[in-house]
Amino acid sequence: MDEQMNQAWQLLAETAGKNKPEWKKSILDHARIVHDLSLRLADLFSEDRQVDVETVQLGAVLHDVGRSRADRVVEHGIKSGEMLREEGFPEGAARIAETHVGVGITPEQAASLGLPEGNYIPETLEERIVCYADNLLNYLVDEGRHELVDRRAVVKRFSLELGEEYGKRAEDFMTGLEMELGPERFVRFRRYVEEVNERLQTGERGEESDQD
Repeated sequence: MDEQMNQAWQLLAETAGKNKPEWKKSILDHARIVHDLSLRLADLFSEDRQVDVETVQLGAVLHDVGRSRADRVVEHGIKSGEMLREEGFPEGAARIAETHVGVGITPEQAASLGLPEGNYIPETLEERIVCYADNLLNYLVDEGRHELVDRRAVVKRFSLELGEEYGKRAEDFMTGLEMELGPERFVRFRRYVEEVNERLQTGERGEESDQD
């Protein structure tokens, strides 16, 4: 697994600045934070459920790798899945990548957006963990740093950007995973989020991942 994770970080580092070199650092930072959040969620769920932690880690690191070949933002998840398969990463990780956009893209939405036919809704626990973690992370352009938010902010953002119907889907998705996690473990996760936010505000890196 260590070798495969090294390969994952190397692939991301090689492609992160392909379209816009100035985005490379923020893309790598984004991947580190989503990786760490996803791993913490996976560990919490693993207390009473079977979670493929290795697949979660790979999917979290590489979920945005397709930005390097996507002509439109909406297709970067599909392109990420495509690249993971080409590079021989597990199918589970590829599915995490292609289902993480927003709270997923239905077959009907895919058709209307001109995307390849398919269902791009996160369904497995591994897919939903990375999608949830990714949604919590915002980039503050003016400050040049990332910030973690809560479910309400995520739902508000999707409602404003994509309409109330999609906002309702986001509410159901985010709330559903939080309920699955359970109140006690969710409190522990939010404490972790607060700790990460404090480090992000002071420019410190996350504690779990140390890849360049």
